[in-house]
Amino acid sequence: MAFFQCLTKVSNCYDGNNYKRILTQTKAIMKTFHKALLVALVAIFSFGYASADFRFGVKAGLNFSKLDYKIKNWQEAADQLKDPSNQTGWMAGVMAEFTIPIVNIGADASILYAHQSVSANESKYYDNKNFIDIPVNLKWKIGLPVVGRFVSPIIYTGPDFLFAMNKQILNNVKSKTCEVGWNVGIGVELLRHLQIEAGYCFGLNNVMKYTNVVTGELVNQQDLKAKKNYWTVTAAYLF
Repeated sequence: MAFFQCLTKVSNCYDGNNYKRILTQTKAIMKTFHKALLVALVAIFSFGYASADFRFGVKAGLNFSKLDYKIKNWQEAADQLKDPSNQTGWMAGVMAEFTIPIVNIGADASILYAHQSVSANESKYYDNKNFIDIPVNLKWKIGLPVVGRFVSPIIYTGPDFLFAMNKQILNNVKSKTCEVGWNVGIGVELLRHLQIEAGYCFGLNNVMKYTNVVTGELVNQQDLKAKKNYWTVTAAYLF
């Protein structure tokens, strides 16, 4: 008799209506959990956004560019681009930065007017161009005890986009309109306003086309791989 009573209780637990009630309660609990999680995420994001330190300023500096190329089965191009040398240029523009306090991690972006040059073959080839330079960097300011209010080391990295304002064709070599690179660098922030940085930009895309002067058609483009790498030294003042 006790055995049949136990079976009856078990069967009642798995009654269809009881199952639906449990399922409904579970869904309600999960919905409440999702709402609580969403509210928590919004609160965390809002706190970080509200407490972030936004600043704007001016930025200027020098760049030192050099052409890095690989040429195969193409002696004419090899003769024109041999012996590349460093060339000095400059940049100036505006900068914006935001930093999340406590962790001191943030990002900056600049819009710069940049003048860059590359030369080769004892200056018989000389590419002299102006760019709109847009670097976007992830930045970490290392907090130092005691002196952190006056001096903060900086580490940064991020992409760099250069848009040529003038195209140039010289001896069949045509420069491209857009150049993409990747920045890595270090620096220091002084008195929470002045930032001095030094970095290196690795060229990521091919920056030259070799064309027929008469027809303008590409010639054996797969045989020419040219990238522009450059050093930068900059100073920025943030208000």
